[in-house]
Amino acid sequence: MKPRKLNKGEKGFLFLMMIVSAVFLAASVKLFIKAPKLNGEGTIPMVISFLMLVMTILMQWEIRKFQKAFEPGLALAEKAKETFAYLFPGKVGLICLYCIVYAILLGIVGFKISTFAFLLGSILTLNSEKKVQAVIISAVTLAMILLLFQMIFKVRLP
Repeated sequence: MKPRKLNKGEKGFLFLMMIVSAVFLAASVKLFIKAPKLNGEGTIPMVISFLMLVMTILMQWEIRKFQKAFEPGLALAEKAKETFAYLFPGKVGLICLYCIVYAILLGIVGFKISTFAFLLGSILTLNSEKKVQAVIISAVTLAMILLLFQMIFKVRLP
């Protein structure tokens, strides 16, 4: 049976997970040294991060025999561009960027303005033909969220 071809970004993600696991293991060992007990605060994180590190190393070993995802000799910038296009097809990457901007704006301009801007931007990105309808839908959605969570459930929104 012929080994499968790697997906774009698969090898890089595994490498990133290996680095993250090693950092988590180092941090959890420091916690474990402070309280070296079986029920100490660093025991479970240390065991889990160790398992993560071992599993990512084993996966790296396993995928070495798979066909490469990219053409040989392709520049790193091209690999990154192809990987980004593979992971975030169409407008998915833009909507993810909106989520990051929304999270940043929450602390700066507050819940109402940032939520309205996020909703409006998302709707216009997905359907840019009906601008007035997008404003109305964003406003009504925000009003319903405020009514439901602030008035009925008494949740304090940021």
